[in-house]
Amino acid sequence: MDITRIYLIKKFGEYYSRTKIYEPLNLEMREWAFVPLKKFPDFIMVRHISFSNFDELRKFILSNVPAHVYYSSAYYNNPSAEMDKKEWKGSDLIFDIDYDHLPSKSLRSAKREVFKLVEILEKDFGVDERSIEICFSGNRGYHVHVYDKRFLYLDSIERREIVDYLTLVGFKMRGTQFDRMCEIVYRYLLNAFRDGRIYKILDERSARIVRENLREIRRGRIDFIPESFILERCMNKVAVHIDPPVTSDIKRLIRLPNSLHGKTGFKVKLIDLNELEDFDPKIDALAFGEDPVNVRVLKRLKVEIGGERYVLDRGKHRIPENVAIFLMCRGVARYGH
Repeated sequence: MDITRIYLIKKFGEYYSRTKIYEPLNLEMREWAFVPLKKFPDFIMVRHISFSNFDELRKFILSNVPAHVYYSSAYYNNPSAEMDKKEWKGSDLIFDIDYDHLPSKSLRSAKREVFKLVEILEKDFGVDERSIEICFSGNRGYHVHVYDKRFLYLDSIERREIVDYLTLVGFKMRGTQFDRMCEIVYRYLLNAFRDGRIYKILDERSARIVRENLREIRRGRIDFIPESFILERCMNKVAVHIDPPVTSDIKRLIRLPNSLHGKTGFKVKLIDLNELEDFDPKIDALAFGEDPVNVRVLKRLKVEIGGERYVLDRGKHRIPENVAIFLMCRGVARYGH
């Protein structure tokens, strides 16, 4: 067996042996899926697995060390059966915010989308904050789980309506989302007047009309806005940039919180809403320490982990364990010299 694979199995196994594995609600009714580390670097998913209790799940993970762990958002009568025989009993409402789907591709922008989503869930849908779980995905974004019985039995079409509301598909010039957009338009224009940008956006006549009617615009009179791109820009700020198929899929597999992401070695970490603003994945989601490890880097690269920046040329290096595991998971380094 490849020495890098052996090392990763050892380190992932140590993590799971010392970590409290997350126990989702009604785990015995969920389908489970795993990508075994013994097949690394190949991504081969083994699914249609079920467990009758938490001890079975933990023993399975410890004896079959996974690169990735997933469980279904759905509840089934027969979770280990093939899809057409599982007998669906309902699904949690889940959202995936991945920075690859955002206009500004960064984890910070993904975080802003989470705040927007949670605010709308609470204010517009009446979801209790205690029914919402926020989880760093371990790589490029965040997952939001909603445990509210009102959504449990919604089918894919009904969940798609929630997606459309959040993403402003079929947007109507009325209602809470419209009020939210008018407020953002008002603040955008007000700030543009204050810093002088308005004359780069509008000609002098249009700017005068807007200035005289700022309060009316705030109340919903968008006919006073002369340029459509202003509305488009502000609608983009109101819309929540989620991955639509994840939410509308009633049989989705989602990563298990507190598991490891096999492409980074980072924790799929649960985060309290009050801690989200200061959360830094490259510090707070690290699963491994800083003991030095010998690696062979396959190409020149730059990486920032644990608050430190590393510039590594191709060849032999001795670097902290958390950096080494990240690079091995990425496939750009090998264990040992």
